[in-house]
This record gives sequence, C-alpha cells and structure tokens, in this order.
Amino acid sequence: MEDPREICGPIAHIYRSHLAYMAKELEAYRIGSGQFDFLMVLYRKDGISQETLAKLLKVSKATSTRAIQNLEKEGYVYRQRDENDLRAYRVYLTEKGKEMREIILEKLISFLDTLLSDFTPEEKKIFRLLVNKAAFKLCDPGFGQRGQNRQSDAK
Repeated sequence: MEDPREICGPIAHIYRSHLAYMAKELEAYRIGSGQFDFLMVLYRKDGISQETLAKLLKVSKATSTRAIQNLEKEGYVYRQRDENDLRAYRVYLTEKGKEMREIILEKLISFLDTLLSDFTPEEKKIFRLLVNKAAFKLCDPGFGQRGQNRQSDAK
C-alpha cells in the first residue's frame, strides 16, 4: 500500500489553508473560522434544523450550537422553534446574512483561483471530477462508523 500521507497530507493542508484564508478574509465581518460553512448550507436550504446543519457539516451538536450562536449574535441568522418538534430549532438567514452571500462567494472564488492558478483548464476539470468523486464516497450517512467502510480489509 502507498503511504496514505501522500494524499491525506495535501488534502489536510488544503483544508487548513482554506479555513485560515476564509477566517482572515471574513474577520472584518466578524464571521469566524468555519462559520461561513453554516451560511453556505443555509444559502442552499434556509430554515433547516440546527441538528441537520451539524450532520451536513459533520460537526458535533456543540460545535454547531456555538457557531450558530455566534452568527446569531452578529445578526446573520436567527433561530426559531420548530413547529413540529418544540425541542428543535430551525435556522434562518437574516437580510444581513443574505447580503453576505456574494462576499463569501467572492472570497471562495479568490481562494480557488489561487489554488488552481498553475493548473491547465484540462487539469482543473480533472481535479474537480476527482475531488467530487472522492467526496461523494464520504456522503454515505454510515461512513466513519466503527467497523464499516473498511473495504480494503476484506481484500
């Protein structure tokens, strides 16, 4: 087997660099590291439950709660009790939160432009396809549970 660090190391580096870049770029807006991810999900599906947000972003409920509370404090989102489940909250964008969409997208595009600046158009296309193919494998709700998804053990 090849050294997993040859793939996992660069992926982790890209991820950490992405978070650091976005934190720096959004600091003036008082949006902390990783909080923009919550906004990005809400741009696609405003009003989803706090628990669903945590699951989609693969973070703990506590991490999700802290991020949402910070975004709420800054006026980007508000929470409302779920009519069907009074124990749960739904999270909605405020006008201020909606206005941040273009700014965040601009920052993300800038990051990607830098990341892919030395790629040819064909390499960019292949990279996107391969990254999406790899990420799709991890979308299985059971991924990461002990004893599962260890197909290499069976071979």
